[in-house]
Amino acid sequence: MAQTRDIARGRTAVITGGSRGIGFELARALAGEGMNIVLSSRGGPDLEESAERLRRETGVKVVAVACDVSQRAQVQALAEAARAAFGEVDLVCANAGVTTSGLFEHHQPEDWDWAIGINLLGATHCVEAFYPAMVARGSGTILLTGSQTTLVPDWVLGHGPYVAAKAGVFALAFGLRAEAERHGVNVSLLLPAATETTIAETARLVPPETGRMEVREGLPTPNAPFFLSPAEVAARALDGLRRNAPLIATHAGMRPLVQDYFDRILAAYGDAEAFTA
Repeated sequence: MAQTRDIARGRTAVITGGSRGIGFELARALAGEGMNIVLSSRGGPDLEESAERLRRETGVKVVAVACDVSQRAQVQALAEAARAAFGEVDLVCANAGVTTSGLFEHHQPEDWDWAIGINLLGATHCVEAFYPAMVARGSGTILLTGSQTTLVPDWVLGHGPYVAAKAGVFALAFGLRAEAERHGVNVSLLLPAATETTIAETARLVPPETGRMEVREGLPTPNAPFFLSPAEVAARALDGLRRNAPLIATHAGMRPLVQDYFDRILAAYGDAEAFTA
């Protein structure tokens, strides 16, 4: 089994969606361990400001690279820029994410393309760009940011394309890990629930101005605390990476909802047993 060995001073981490929220706090936590940081987002003043903040607070080397992860060529260019700056990339945090807000029937093709392009294809593009080099040298770590909603996909309504895309990330992480461990490469899935970030504020409303999300009635209520800060999520992610955990669940209070969902799934297998009785 692959061993956790990539969170170390002088090694290099690439973080997408890194200019704010969970991504920035992941970068800050890893910089605190002495890692070189390649900070990436779609660009704009936030990216360089966040990179400069990391340099000032931690004293580590930080390179900022604008990248739209939905574009394969831009992620390949990100990998090339990281290697040019620091050499081997030891840890990739495929963290970029966006969401829409609205019912399925109101989503247009461009809304689906946007949500799937960044949330799912963004993760697969990172695997394409960084994983082969890790396999070749027999070391490295990939952290994919998923979502608690994939374990209870009917909990929040009006969040559908995001949930569908993150479900793909969930499957990608587990399928990739099973192969990667043969090559000495670690793969972990970060599974955050409600976090104090701007993702909801920047959601694409479908239809514009009126699209919204709502919690479905009749399901169990999560236990407190419901919201965590990005720094708390990042700290739990770092702990999971140190343990080479396959799944890093950040919100213990979501357990009742997950239990209910799994019970509903398992009930279908009880129904199937009736055919073999």
